[in-house]
Amino acid sequence: MDDKIIKVLYVEDDMDHAILIRELFEEIKNVHYKLTHVQQLNEALLEIDNENYDIVLLDLSLPDEQGVDTITRACEQAPDIPIVVISGTDDETMAIKALQKGAEEYLVKGKVKSHALSRILRYAIMRHKGRAELHSLSLVDDLTSLYNRRGFMLFAQQQLSISVRTKRGMILFFIHLEGLNEISEKFGRQYEDMAKIETANILKEAFRESDIIARHDRDEFTAIAIESFDANNEIIITRLQDELEKRNKQENRQYKLSLCIGTAYYDTEELCTIEGLINRAEVSMYEQRK
Repeated sequence: MDDKIIKVLYVEDDMDHAILIRELFEEIKNVHYKLTHVQQLNEALLEIDNENYDIVLLDLSLPDEQGVDTITRACEQAPDIPIVVISGTDDETMAIKALQKGAEEYLVKGKVKSHALSRILRYAIMRHKGRAELHSLSLVDDLTSLYNRRGFMLFAQQQLSISVRTKRGMILFFIHLEGLNEISEKFGRQYEDMAKIETANILKEAFRESDIIARHDRDEFTAIAIESFDANNEIIITRLQDELEKRNKQENRQYKLSLCIGTAYYDTEELCTIEGLINRAEVSMYEQRK
């Protein structure tokens, strides 16, 4: 990447900030950047139509668009171009929303140096390219419409990055659907599939839209959630138990659903991979079974 010119589209209406960013790019010596500056989102969208850019550096307070809707419009126009937000607002809630809407990074004006800016932009380009390649593969389980293992690993890693950035704890759940062999032997494969679909629906009800849920294996599911006032270990497990009980109380059921749940907590101070969290949660699940 260092041998090519990286074309950056910078969208910013504050000229003082635009001058400072241009000076940061001029300080970068080991990578060649070509910076194009526009002041409105509509100008940027026209530029994207007419020119091939490697990355967009985007402010969220523009004359013709405000907030995370700015990211949505840019992503819809140019899904193949990574977007890095640079904002004057040092707000972790806004940062999370920006990343969830499709931004690769969230930077705060005045808090980034030239060498860090260059590294962030290059990593954002590489991540976006890798994510696009993965999206060309199947990331969704056909039966349950949850993510499959591949999709989970991809998006859980992104969730881990958000957790580290915002310094908010994260919980990984490893959930085993108990008695699936017995259901299959007694009622047939159709009921086995029905039990998996029902379990997926229970998880969708118990977890938030922003949480990552997947069918990990034949009778195993995983989920990951950033901790907040409405989502901690006890709250989520209570929701799961309530949804499970509600499902099992339905009339004319042929079988009862039973889930065994293990968890692993990530507190952002430790160095841990998603695979490591899954292993810890799986051990926790087996301890619960005992």
